[in-house]
Amino acid sequence: MDEKLWSIMNYHTLEKVANTFHMSELWSRASYYYHLLNANPIDVSMCGCISDVSNNDILPEIELLAMKIKFPGITSGAAPGRPGNGAWPINYAYNNPQNDNSVAYRWILRDFDFSGEEEDVFDRVAEELDDNDEGECDHLDDEREWAKWRSGFKNMNDYDNYQFAVYM
Repeated sequence: MDEKLWSIMNYHTLEKVANTFHMSELWSRASYYYHLLNANPIDVSMCGCISDVSNNDILPEIELLAMKIKFPGITSGAAPGRPGNGAWPINYAYNNPQNDNSVAYRWILRDFDFSGEEEDVFDRVAEELDDNDEGECDHLDDEREWAKWRSGFKNMNDYDNYQFAVYM
């Protein structure tokens, strides 16, 4: 777990462990709804748009999220570290006023091509998808920060777990 290119960049070992348990809990909570949905399938004609990843904007959001996790600060406009060189800590919450889900940004993201060599994609994401998100967070290194992390984990809710299960 001390491998710098494993998991979320710039998390130290304790943060990686906490995130691993958080993700395990997320999958576990969503699995309850996933099994309910399998037993009582949703009429595909009512929600076909959810599985149309070519046209529903979910795939580019996931690809952008993956870039933000791997290269925190990539969309900050401040030229973060190149692939493999590290960057800022990560907070991939989309609450930045620059990334306000504006129609213009949605179209740019929808049409963005995430294919190609990693360094090329990195450069294009940094240049074309700038949203001033520096990916900053406070590290889990004292009781005060643990209280913040714990509070975030406790705020996981059933509605979000259900939505995640519907997508899966």
